[in-house]
Amino acid sequence: MQRVSYATINRRKGTGLIPPNKKQWNVEHHALDLREELGVGFELPLDHLAAFAALPGTKVLPHGALPLANEFVEHFRSDGLGNWSGMAVSIAPGVEWVIYNDAHSITRVRATLMEEFFHLRFKHPRSKVRLLSTDGKHRTIDPTVENEAYHTGAAALVPFVTLKRMVDDGLTADKIAKHFRVSPGLIDFRAKVTKLYPRLRNRSGTRR
Repeated sequence: MQRVSYATINRRKGTGLIPPNKKQWNVEHHALDLREELGVGFELPLDHLAAFAALPGTKVLPHGALPLANEFVEHFRSDGLGNWSGMAVSIAPGVEWVIYNDAHSITRVRATLMEEFFHLRFKHPRSKVRLLSTDGKHRTIDPTVENEAYHTGAAALVPFVTLKRMVDDGLTADKIAKHFRVSPGLIDFRAKVTKLYPRLRNRSGTRR
């Protein structure tokens, strides 16, 4: 991942925009950069499609819109590969299709697409897919790049500064999730990595 510049770090220092977890600082800055570029306030839900509009040559598609036989489309909506979420496919030089599982809820789709967005933005190396596997593994996975993309996408969807204010105001994970159009599980995740979880967990009605 490209390191955030010292000027950016210094500009945000002491503003309350960055959580106390040092391991998160780089991804938090990248997430805030995106919101600033899009002109989206930190208290507002992020339009994931607006983010992709900032990536020239990128098209977002539900897998059901692909020219595939219906049996293959349904395979990804059922027990076959129902847990598959999304992927970016290079169609031609400068042309990317980001495909997501249209059987998933909009909250899961938003998290999936923001993860794929940052894979492209960071120019992460591509996974390799193997149709005929001898060891049961059908794709290569680099945990480092997967974590970078997921953490940054989650931070873009749920900025720390607003999450902290909502937790301090006594809102539950469910209510915060509804505001940002994400799942309560993603709110729990953000609260944990930003060290807000003990306070969130104690709120009445919060998922445990």
